[in-house]
Amino acid sequence: MKPSLIRAIRWIVIVAGAIAYPVLAHYSTTSPAAAAIPALGVAVSLAPSLILLLWLTWRSPRKPAMLLLCAGVAALLWTFWGVLERNFSWVYFLQHAGTYAMLAAVFGTTLAHGRQALCTRFAEVVHGSLSAEEVRYSRQVTLAWTLFLLAISLVSCALFFIASIEIWSLFANFLSFPLIVLMFAIEYAVRLRKLPHQKQHSILDGVRAYWISPAARPGAASTSARPSVH
Repeated sequence: MKPSLIRAIRWIVIVAGAIAYPVLAHYSTTSPAAAAIPALGVAVSLAPSLILLLWLTWRSPRKPAMLLLCAGVAALLWTFWGVLERNFSWVYFLQHAGTYAMLAAVFGTTLAHGRQALCTRFAEVVHGSLSAEEVRYSRQVTLAWTLFLLAISLVSCALFFIASIEIWSLFANFLSFPLIVLMFAIEYAVRLRKLPHQKQHSILDGVRAYWISPAARPGAASTSARPSVH
């Protein structure tokens, strides 16, 4: 099979999954008919976490340990399946609010004194050495993403406990991702204004470049020098 066809099939599967998952999640959370099939809610609510676990297991150089972890997770699911069926909406909530809170922490902890901001790290991988203005801007972007992701998590918490489950589900399944896209667009527009002479790349370019770069691998920091800042 041609590589181009494989890539096309992969993207079709990804797009189909990205569309189907929120629809299924919303249906299983809010539809009275779905309440009669609680296993559907559990399966859909756990799907992202389990897929991530399987992907990490497949990519891990320590497969025996990861397989042991998978077996432990399977045992826990078997033991507490009934509890999950009665409370699967909490799985959705903890997964949604928890993921955004965790991402906010990942960005925010890099803003501590003496640490390199995460967006600065991404920018260096793409652009190399950064000017003082670019370092300052990328640090501000890191703060903006921290506050944005934390806000998503807090809104999710507020809606889950105060509003109806239908309203929370609409926000979690259909509004969160468009808000992220909007955040990317706003940041790009601001960057065009603040750094008009910089070659433009998205933050996703930086994430992708950082992910595949040697600097992102364990132990690489001791073998490769970080680009200097002007």
